[in-house]
Amino acid sequence: MVTSPPSDSQPEQEGLLLGADGGFAQAWVAGKGVTPVPAGTHLDVAVIRRIEAGCRAVGAQHILDAPPAAAAHGTSAAVPRQPTETGLAGTAPPAVLYTPDLRGAVLFPEPGYTLIAGTEAFMSGAVAEGIDAARARFGRYARAMKNRWPHLQGIATAYPPAHRAWSHPSDVTPGTATSRLMSLLSTFAQGTCTAADFADGWWEARRAAHSQGERTSGDLADLLDRVFMVLEDYTPDPALRDQAT
Repeated sequence: MVTSPPSDSQPEQEGLLLGADGGFAQAWVAGKGVTPVPAGTHLDVAVIRRIEAGCRAVGAQHILDAPPAAAAHGTSAAVPRQPTETGLAGTAPPAVLYTPDLRGAVLFPEPGYTLIAGTEAFMSGAVAEGIDAARARFGRYARAMKNRWPHLQGIATAYPPAHRAWSHPSDVTPGTATSRLMSLLSTFAQGTCTAADFADGWWEARRAAHSQGERTSGDLADLLDRVFMVLEDYTPDPALRDQAT
C-alpha cells in the first residue's frame, strides 16, 4: 500500500489508485473502508462536505482531480482543487478525486452515486455516521430511486452492511464493541465500576463500535443515545468526549 508518494501529480500514483476496470485497484483499497453514497448528476453539497471533512481529518490542504480513464492508465497529471463547495461544485462524472498521500479517494463514475474510500482517519471524517450506516442508507436510497437509476441496486448489493442493526441487548454479538458498551452499563448499574472508569471505557468502546461499522436500532439505539446525552454533561477528560463525537 502506498501512503506517501513523492509528488502530488506523479502519474504513477494515479495508476495505483484505479484498476483497469475503472474501479479502485485491489492493492490500494485493501485494508481501507469503502461505501457508496448518494449523488446526483453533479457533486452536490452533501458529498462535497464529506470530501472536505475527510481531507480535514487527514490534514490534506487540497484534493487532486484526474479523469478516471487517464488515472487508471497512469497518463494524466492531476489538477489540485480546494476541497470546498467553491472548489468542487459542478464536478460531473466520470471523475476521481484523491488526497495527495492517497489516504482517501472519491470515485464518481456515473450519476446517482459516488464511492468514498480511504483509511480509518479519512473515513471517520467523510463518513462520520459509520460505514455500515452509510451502506444501509444507500440501500434504502437505491430502492427509492430504482425507477430513475436502476443501476444503483447492483451497487447497493455489492456493498452491503457488514453488520445487521441490533435492536435488543440480547441480539448483540459477543466480543463486539457494542457488547462492551452493554457490559459497562451492567457493571456500572451493579456498582462495580466507577463513574470515571465507565466514562473512559464508554468513549473508547463507542469509538470502536463506530469505526467497525456496528449499528443499533429501536429500543437499544434509544438506550445508547440516552447514555450518550448523559455523558455529554459528565466527562472527566473533555478530550475523550471530543474524539468520540
